Amino acid sequence: MSMYTIFVPGHVDRSKIQSCLRDACSSFVDIDVETFDAKAELKQHERFIVLDNDYFVTYQKQHPEGVKCDYKSRNLIMSHIMYSDIISVRHRTPLIEKNGVWACEAPPVLYFVFRSDADALSPNNGTEYNTIAEFYDSEEEEDFEKFAQIAKTKDSCVSHFFVVNRGPDYYAVDTSDPNVRCKFSGFLKAKIIGDLEIKKATIQHFIEEEKNLYKRKAPTTRDPNFQLRDCRGVPLNQDKTFALEIYNTHYEDSNDEESEYEREIDCVDVFEDSPGHFLIHGTVGYAATFGFKVVDGITYLTYNNGYVCVSADERHPQLIVKSEIPPKERRVHIHYANDGNILLSRWNGDSYVYCEWIKCSYGAIEVEPNEYYIRWCEPMKLCIIR
Repeated sequence: MSMYTIFVPGHVDRSKIQSCLRDACSSFVDIDVETFDAKAELKQHERFIVLDNDYFVTYQKQHPEGVKCDYKSRNLIMSHIMYSDIISVRHRTPLIEKNGVWACEAPPVLYFVFRSDADALSPNNGTEYNTIAEFYDSEEEEDFEKFAQIAKTKDSCVSHFFVVNRGPDYYAVDTSDPNVRCKFSGFLKAKIIGDLEIKKATIQHFIEEEKNLYKRKAPTTRDPNFQLRDCRGVPLNQDKTFALEIYNTHYEDSNDEESEYEREIDCVDVFEDSPGHFLIHGTVGYAATFGFKVVDGITYLTYNNGYVCVSADERHPQLIVKSEIPPKERRVHIHYANDGNILLSRWNGDSYVYCEWIKCSYGAIEVEPNEYYIRWCEPMKLCIIR
């Protein structure tokens, strides 16, 4: 089903018009400019655009007079007018008017997209809004050297890199040397493409980051002499309880007047509305409800005498509390950070547990974090307080 209708007058050569991602979900209709009536078409369409040689015109029921726009910003404007009127788009995006034609001040990123199967073609991909596109139809056509030569002929887009997308896989490619490229998934594209676009990072930076990613993963081997200690390094006794304290990163940029202690420190507790499931939330004072038990040489974290473990939901595993000792695949592995705090991971898993702060007072625990967390977020560190 087409999301956009694009009218093409007879004097416009479509082969000379820069393609964009939204073309893949558009209907192109040839028209005679002598008989075309925009107001009449608005009775049948909420919105449409009309191509011209040097610009295109956006028509909406709110703006039947039409608004001239630059081709380099066609994908950006078409993506926004699906849900907003063009005037609102001008206020929310960095559009500027020059000689009566509207365009985004920032140059678009050039994408080479596999026409029949590309993640970038999905609607509502904000990362791809400010882009122009070239399409290819077979794996044999995926030639980075050739793409680089095409990229060098484009004078209206970001010049130092381009993006190739086939299926779920993305590549950021150096225009001057297409052998310098990094591969990534849709989870990472917003940051990688965004940082490259403003030259906050280089492709080589992300290549090196990938090589060193193993350093951010949890060790899967178990320490046979593991002993649980508090934040001061003092060994704990199994018959004593303690609190787990967490640094609240939600407030790092806050300007409120709470004290540093009140703003930055929360404690882990069980979410009352979902018994047995963990959620981070602020507490008054310390709730000493955690403990541990050593069974057959394995240290288990406990909560009110129940065992902290991973749920059986493989699609979205969570930390839960069960009365019985969990099987091996659902155990929680306890690690020590360099500062003496503890980190958690799934048993035999190489990803630490992360906390995603939802509001200032609580956050959700991610047992199986996506690539973004692993690369750029800090694992959940817990401080044992007695």
